[in-house]
Amino acid sequence: MMWTSPGFEPLHGEALRVRRIRSGVFIVIAAIALIAIDLGLRLLLETTPSIPPFVIPLVFTVVLVAAWWPWTRLSWAAWGWRLDDATFQTRSGVYTKVWKGVPRDRVQFVEVNSGPLQRSAGLATLIVRTAGVRTPAVRVEDLETEVAEHLRSELSPQASEDLSQGLGPDPLA
Repeated sequence: MMWTSPGFEPLHGEALRVRRIRSGVFIVIAAIALIAIDLGLRLLLETTPSIPPFVIPLVFTVVLVAAWWPWTRLSWAAWGWRLDDATFQTRSGVYTKVWKGVPRDRVQFVEVNSGPLQRSAGLATLIVRTAGVRTPAVRVEDLETEVAEHLRSELSPQASEDLSQGLGPDPLA
């Protein structure tokens, strides 16, 4: 089965921290929105609610954090990538499993980019594009920068031509 097949490389541990920070921003925004809704409803109501202010937003935020913390770990642990002579493959997903495989000879363009949070952790995003598709064929966020750059050079169309002619390095070495 592809989910337990060997050879998939996991994401670096820093990727978990970055993903938690990135999604934690959403939780802060959601908590602020819940507080604003709570206060707004209290101002609109003619009677004073029996529940003290901020209790409902606090309960929702605690429940959200309790579900979010383990979910980010499960999501991070589900990610993996593998590069062989013929394909670049990724797997992901906790509830819905996603496997993507891109034949190396179909790769048209490979890019690496990195936002400020990723750069502070030494991480980058690898984007692999194939011919005739507007959206990326494969996007792997939070790879170590060196790994992303290595994969970019290995997956670039020039590297595929060199490999097919026997000029490139052995990717399995």
